[in-house]
Amino acid sequence: MNDVVIIGGGAAGLFCAIEAGKRGRRVMVIEHNAQVGRKILISGGGRCNFTNLGTTAENFLSENPHFCKSALARYTPQDFVRLVRKHKIDYYEKKLGQLFCRESSRQIVDMLLAECERAKVEIRVSCEVKSVTRNDIFEMETTAGKLRAKNVVIATGGLSYPKIGATDFGYRIADQFAI
Repeated sequence: MNDVVIIGGGAAGLFCAIEAGKRGRRVMVIEHNAQVGRKILISGGGRCNFTNLGTTAENFLSENPHFCKSALARYTPQDFVRLVRKHKIDYYEKKLGQLFCRESSRQIVDMLLAECERAKVEIRVSCEVKSVTRNDIFEMETTAGKLRAKNVVIATGGLSYPKIGATDFGYRIADQFAI
């Protein structure tokens, strides 16, 4: 049994997995596509706009504005830039603090995968979650069999790019658990 199963292998899911793995959790990422990071690969015209130096809590709408302040105080755009530099990814500022890879967005995906490996995160691709239930623990029925976890993170994104496999799965799970 895993401590955490993260459904969705995009930027948010992978980054969540890295942080949980660094904290000693047994983590598995499940991605229904054949590869993780498909949206990362197409973002910024294939160069990935990986952060914006001008990001502040005021850039976000939330029922709890203090959440954004707290989250951004704990992990800043500069923290991510340090990670990019650690992996020797060359980047440039396009305009208004928008940072892009000089070469390819594939570098960001590779960086996230390397950090997942370092944090001992297991990644399963081409694995679709059919259902999620919860009693004392979460149980997931997948195309690769049943999984159990103490915690589940839904990081499936929205419906912005159906061509890359975006679905309404996250919305359906939120409705199911009345989130």
